[in-house]
Amino acid sequence: MLVIQPDAKGARLERALKEKIRGEVRFDAKSRLLYSTDASLYQILPVGVVVPRDADDVASATRLAAEHGVPVLPRGGGTALAGQTVGPALVLDFGKYMNRVLSIDPDRRTARVQPGLRLDRLNRHAAPHGLHFGPDPATIRQCCLGGMIGNNSCGARSLVYGKTGDHVHTLDCILGDGAHAHFGAVDRDGIPTMAGVEGELARRVMALLEPERARIIDRYPKVPRRVSGYNFDAMLEAPELNLAHLIVGSEGTLATVVEATLGLVPVPAHRALVLLSFRERFTSMDATPFILPEPGLSALEIVDSRVMQGARELFDFRATAALVAADAMGVLFCEFSGETADEVSERAHDFARRAPSLPGNPVAGVFLSAVEQNAAWALRQAATGLLYRTTSHRDIKPQEFVEDTGIAPEKLGAYTRRFEEIVARNGTSLGFFGHAGQGCLHIRVDLNLKRGEDVSRMQRIAHEVAELVVEFGGSLSGEHGDGLSRSEFLPIMFGPEIMDLHRRVKHAFDPEDRMNPGKIVPPVQRMSENLRFGEDYRAHPPQTWFDYSEDGGDFAVAVEKCNGMGVCRKLDAGTMCPSFMVTLEEQHSTRGRANALREAMKGNLPGMRSHEVLEALDLCLACKACKTECPVGVDMARYKAEFLAQHHREHGTDRKAQFFGRIHDVAKAASVAPGFANFGNRMLSGAIKAAGGIDPRREMPSFAPEPFRRWFRKRRVVPGYEKPTVILFDDTFNGFFGPGPLQAAVTVLERAGFTVKLPRKQVCCGRAAVSKGLLDHARDLQTTLLDTLAPEVEAGAWIVGIEPSCILTLRDELPDLVRDGRTKALAAASVTLEEFLASLPDYRPGRLERRAIVHGHCHQKALVGMEPTRQVLSKVEGLEFSILDSGCCGMAGSFGYEQGHYEVSQACGERVLFPAVRGTEADDLVVAPGFSCRHQIADFCDNRRSVHTAELLAMAG
Repeated sequence: MLVIQPDAKGARLERALKEKIRGEVRFDAKSRLLYSTDASLYQILPVGVVVPRDADDVASATRLAAEHGVPVLPRGGGTALAGQTVGPALVLDFGKYMNRVLSIDPDRRTARVQPGLRLDRLNRHAAPHGLHFGPDPATIRQCCLGGMIGNNSCGARSLVYGKTGDHVHTLDCILGDGAHAHFGAVDRDGIPTMAGVEGELARRVMALLEPERARIIDRYPKVPRRVSGYNFDAMLEAPELNLAHLIVGSEGTLATVVEATLGLVPVPAHRALVLLSFRERFTSMDATPFILPEPGLSALEIVDSRVMQGARELFDFRATAALVAADAMGVLFCEFSGETADEVSERAHDFARRAPSLPGNPVAGVFLSAVEQNAAWALRQAATGLLYRTTSHRDIKPQEFVEDTGIAPEKLGAYTRRFEEIVARNGTSLGFFGHAGQGCLHIRVDLNLKRGEDVSRMQRIAHEVAELVVEFGGSLSGEHGDGLSRSEFLPIMFGPEIMDLHRRVKHAFDPEDRMNPGKIVPPVQRMSENLRFGEDYRAHPPQTWFDYSEDGGDFAVAVEKCNGMGVCRKLDAGTMCPSFMVTLEEQHSTRGRANALREAMKGNLPGMRSHEVLEALDLCLACKACKTECPVGVDMARYKAEFLAQHHREHGTDRKAQFFGRIHDVAKAASVAPGFANFGNRMLSGAIKAAGGIDPRREMPSFAPEPFRRWFRKRRVVPGYEKPTVILFDDTFNGFFGPGPLQAAVTVLERAGFTVKLPRKQVCCGRAAVSKGLLDHARDLQTTLLDTLAPEVEAGAWIVGIEPSCILTLRDELPDLVRDGRTKALAAASVTLEEFLASLPDYRPGRLERRAIVHGHCHQKALVGMEPTRQVLSKVEGLEFSILDSGCCGMAGSFGYEQGHYEVSQACGERVLFPAVRGTEADDLVVAPGFSCRHQIADFCDNRRSVHTAELLAMAG
């Protein structure tokens, strides 16, 4: 266990910061634990956290930290893989406030940005000008520009765009004493007369480097990717002196960047992608130098068979994985760019025709459509997480400690074979992906670091690989930096004289060693110290309701799947994580919640009693997006339900959970006399809202005057020939509150040639009970449902549902909660209406001359995807429609109704959905299959009516 309570020094610093800082100051146990890890192997508790609002806050915090003898550590997205953003320091988190594009100059092709700005967001701002930032790491949606500058990040297209440092013009920085400094290009002749701290530093740096010019040129490797150490070579080789290029790649050890002016480049007009499938693991590397001279080549990336295996296991990537040969052991991504579509198409096809003559005789596939290319690149960007899915033991992980070496591309084949020999000699295995065209592979070694012998094995492999890198004339890091993983081995790469030069330059900038100490410049720790999962790691998971066999066996291992990559911190695409997208708070990211749960099971937070964990989980909308958008499949919706059940066991179940979790029982009772129930609701509205924890600004949906089952029994059925039967699952929400979509589904299914029946008795999927952690109650409901529907399934019936969250509960949670052998057959037979109709080759819904926008339900997008909806709506003649990338509507079942959630719920919808709805014409259709989504749209879009997919299809004639 970590010692969480701040010492007297930390307490004094906290008080001083709260008096001076306009931003947020956090020294509480939970905040410090959340910032004690990043995407690396390491965990070190910070002294505290400051979330600065501006550069003055950064300067004040740095100055006060210096006065109190506390180091400073800048942090953006926390996606560093070598441990750069953890340490016993005051963490400065730029991601929440200092995250803006300050200006874009399209004529000069530059952008002024703050360090917390995400790369993807910069590119969105630059796109209208036909520009983007060249380097494009796989973490493009969650990494911040400050972190990219700190690491000198590269990316898939570094063949043409190089490294971040190649695009940095100026940097505004805060030095270790709190002083401001502006670094940009200056004429070398003017250095002796430069004024200010900038001139003093320029003179000191050059006085140190010039006498060592020959040694620097000799020891710095001549490879495309070298980000290890300080950029002394750049200081000597460029015609002008720019100390900004020394700050780049220094990992926050010299200064803290508060503003940057970056160069932008034109977006290529057209691209084509050729995928080469190799049947032997390393021949893909042998082929690399033969491919590099190809004209128009803009990227040459690689993934191995294990990455492809992980892709085939994940819903989002199965179709993409099918683009390559099933027996491929290595796959090269060869991208061509050009000014015209014909140009890139001709280049790609010509290359593909010649590709079988390359070493390894690969099979080539050409992909010209943007959809296919984007899907392929999404797989490549998810490679880290996909690799994590492929280990056989619950505690063995593909560890990243030597995963970032940089070698000359022509030596890559020989180097990787020697690398594998080292790993095999040490009794383990590896997987890889990365930038073959630049000689920089991300090679992960399989180890269980909870075992002491594997920690020793890691240290041994790291040392042997460092020596191998130097033998091949390479760099210990080709992209991800030195941090805690590689700083120990820099003397092997550079020698003692160059390392002493590092120390002296560091001293010139930071004489008190207050800027992110322990990285790059000695003294540094051994790379096997301060591990997040070391041999002393202990977790104490509770006895659980859900079965976690597929997640490794228990609740703790399931939570430990989160590797800190921070994909959940993206802002402008997909659904994960809705509350993070609008709060920008680490604790409200999937990663933050996983870290809080893990610390609770370790005992650093008070277990399942923890109110700190409850607070972190409170704004989880249980959207399920993390189950599939997270490459390792962290299912926070399920973990939240499990924690709530455990918390109820400790503290009792509150009225809010009882009210919403038992909504099926309430609705069923009210259906006896819905008019009387609605009258009572209106008369006692305030009291009911107070008792149920409902926000007073919300209006609860009324009970339908005629519940669906009553309507279904009364309707006239026209006799006809015998048709196949489907069971329409009449869920609680549509069945008792708004039966129109169910009625429409009956019409649609009968038109499609089916006899529609209902379950023989009213049953509930238990979705609401699961969401509120009433897992005993949910299990009872689901057991009754299973007993009711299993005979229908055994007789060959399909169970078709219109409410995505309800019907998909039968496929997702029910099998792991009820633990009955019959659940697998039920899950296989349970489908959404859209899936069912899409599976019918002869289904023709008719004609509807309308325009529509479609907002998918979160569970639908996560577990099924929107392709079935696209297929079905595409069959409606005359319909023009678009499917929104709108994330979560913000209602999420009961979430949006509950006190304390109103603002977050509204903000989720305002991101994309509400503006899209308000932008439609009066006659346009708004399609939303989710019951709660339709009510959310009505609440915030002037009572705009939205319809279910079934209702749109029923309109078609």
